[in-house]
Amino acid sequence: MITTMTEQPQDSALLSVENLHTRFRTSEGPVHAVEGVSMTVDEGEIVGLVGESGCGKSVTARSIVGLQDPGEVVRGSIHLDGMAVTDATDRQLRRLRGDTVSMVFQDPTETLNPVFDVGEQIAESLKVHDQLDSQSLLEYLHVPPFSSRSEWHEYRERAIELMAQVGIANPEDRVDAYPHELSGGQRQRAGIAIALASDPDLLIADEPTTALDVTTQAQLLERLRRHNAERGTAILLITHDLGVVADICDRVVVMYAGEVMETGPTERILEDPRHPYTKALLDCLPQRVDRGDRLATIEGSVPEPTGDRTGCPFAPRCDQATAACRDGEISTVDLGDGRGTVTCGESSTLEAHAARSGMAASDGAPEPGSATSGSAPGGGPDRSTPPLVELEGVSRRYSLANGPIERLLGTDDTLRAVDDVDLEIRAGETLALVGESGCGKSTLASLLTGLEAPTTGTVRIDGTPVGTAADRDADTLADIGVVFQDPRSSLNPRLTVEQAIGEPLRSSGWDRSRRRDRVRELLERVGLADRHATSYPHELSGGQVQRVAIARAIALEPSLVVLDEPVSALDASVQSRLLNVLADLQADLDLAYLFISHDLTVVEHIADRVAVMYLGELMEVGPADRVFDCPTHPYTRALLEAIPSLDPGGSTGTSLEGDRPSPVDPPSGCVFRNRCPMAEPKCAETDPDQRQLGPVRAKCHIAPD
Repeated sequence: MITTMTEQPQDSALLSVENLHTRFRTSEGPVHAVEGVSMTVDEGEIVGLVGESGCGKSVTARSIVGLQDPGEVVRGSIHLDGMAVTDATDRQLRRLRGDTVSMVFQDPTETLNPVFDVGEQIAESLKVHDQLDSQSLLEYLHVPPFSSRSEWHEYRERAIELMAQVGIANPEDRVDAYPHELSGGQRQRAGIAIALASDPDLLIADEPTTALDVTTQAQLLERLRRHNAERGTAILLITHDLGVVADICDRVVVMYAGEVMETGPTERILEDPRHPYTKALLDCLPQRVDRGDRLATIEGSVPEPTGDRTGCPFAPRCDQATAACRDGEISTVDLGDGRGTVTCGESSTLEAHAARSGMAASDGAPEPGSATSGSAPGGGPDRSTPPLVELEGVSRRYSLANGPIERLLGTDDTLRAVDDVDLEIRAGETLALVGESGCGKSTLASLLTGLEAPTTGTVRIDGTPVGTAADRDADTLADIGVVFQDPRSSLNPRLTVEQAIGEPLRSSGWDRSRRRDRVRELLERVGLADRHATSYPHELSGGQVQRVAIARAIALEPSLVVLDEPVSALDASVQSRLLNVLADLQADLDLAYLFISHDLTVVEHIADRVAVMYLGELMEVGPADRVFDCPTHPYTRALLEAIPSLDPGGSTGTSLEGDRPSPVDPPSGCVFRNRCPMAEPKCAETDPDQRQLGPVRAKCHIAPD
């Protein structure tokens, strides 16, 4: 139970949330999703709402705009531009959502209508907000004479202007595109354009950058920052990425288990966090430890939001908790001087801290059987041994012809997904494959695993050329495990954890008793209890599902595991645990990893070597410390400059200008030249060769020798 000791004045706030309680009724009892949240957003302010998955961030945001159904607000108040949202009628809420507040949802693929082009959807949003409650079904379907063609043309022109404002290149061409024809970043921008169509006073953005690569993220954040500066739009940004918070937010609200733990200016939160939970979240970040050191973790999990609670919800996971924290009434205290508030029963949190103290199991001390703190995961590869996997001159092209007539007429376009790639991976090595979305990373992984066949080139495993999965023998198939990008969709929802992990074992002829023993051993290795063996995927958290996917991938004792974006959608605390699990497995089993990721802070922590990919080609390959500390290729440098700094006052992520060229019609010469700030005439004339520059291999005319 939390009470408010002192409160900040809320008279001038655009948004004021006071003691908000939102609950969901279920057959197993009420779910207390939001428990007593109080917060404000002033005009023109950017506020970050952070916390672990399941802490109530999205439900709070939906409650603000009256979209909490099937949940209900059972207590508290929400005032938005002077209107009491909890007392508003449906008509008033529609006007509020149109004129005052808009929302950008987490997954644009689910929120954009697949049967309408994006221009139509943005124009629709403009018309609805201009003529609220006046549009009939026949007008919506553009049935003459109920719909004015000239009026819709005007709205479509305004849609093109909005698309340009949010950074969609060539909006005149893209306005007729359907959602599936746009990249992830472009779909997210289209969603932002729809949200901005009404020129709202408050924009609520729910995890707008979670699935985006670092350059697209930097571009989107720059657009939001610019819109805030030019139009005075306030922004409530929901995210688990504290780097994004440091980059763009004025203030931060930290939530845990449906309650607010701490608020304050971004700089103060990052430099001097007062609540043990805030400190623990920051300590979990790879940026906070030396490269290769063991990551701090927060033991335990977010409590189930069912039943009544007493005391601080974080007390079971806090090494500073007292009896009063567990059972008493916890007050929210104003720190004064505009430094924010903290909700904690431990008096030491209210005093100035010169340095953060870690949580239990967060001091970097290795657990039994874990990788040694301060060493690179797995100890690094032995460079004197032959490569475990080799890709020599590997290319993959796709024909875009719709039929034999196009091929006969010579109009068969070809998409170049992977082009002339040479790469090797050694036993015990973590090779990170990085680059923007659509650059060919996942296709390259499919070629390695045999899910795709190369158009040209050779894939070798243990020195032996191999074909597709259908052509490989059982031993070769068992040599490579795969963890797919979305582990939940890769697991059969009808199978228990034991059955899912046991699938590859059953296919290899293991009997039931032997499979059961192996599954129990694998669960222990990835840090899951035996009781999870009988659970179904929907009963597990995101981190637990990912551990199941890892257990299945190593079931047949592979030499190499391909990890496709294994931690991209996870919050900091779950991410740190999984990265530690991967380090432990590599140390114990001498595994090699192909680690595909767009999170360069994670890559810097875990990788031995890094391969940087752009438009199907490798731009740079080299040791991680060299690539991050002294990048050779301009594209690598651009990727690193796009990473937002966690240091208060540090540089914001610098966006890479321009759109990626089409892989169907790549530029002449160097494929990066049209976005390269250092390009010279020869870059357009000839394709650069791969050059060995010390420990690094780079494909660049102007790379220093």
